[in-house]
Amino acid sequence: MSNVGCCGMDCDGCEARAATARRDNAALAKIAAAQESRMGASFILPSRMRCSGCLAPGEKSAACSGCAVRECALANHLPHCGFCPDFPCELGGAFWEAVSEYKHNLEVLRSR
Repeated sequence: MSNVGCCGMDCDGCEARAATARRDNAALAKIAAAQESRMGASFILPSRMRCSGCLAPGEKSAACSGCAVRECALANHLPHCGFCPDFPCELGGAFWEAVSEYKHNLEVLRSR
């Protein structure tokens, strides 16, 4: 868990990030189709799935680029929410409830 995003996501385990690194447009298309299915959304371009990781320079996926948790951490000059004195907060509460693994990752980092 060396590349943790602001929200606690393990960016090294992210399929979109791996596909972006490999320049694998077919994999990005599959990820976009799965995202459409999960969200009940209409056409999501595979290019909107490209992501270099939360804190790395470069492109961010549609989900990560507009993430309020990420925007808050960056605005407060924090590499992730685990460093925030208000963690866990109301802003990320519903998110971490839905994806408890990410909250756990931040708790582990916070305890170090």
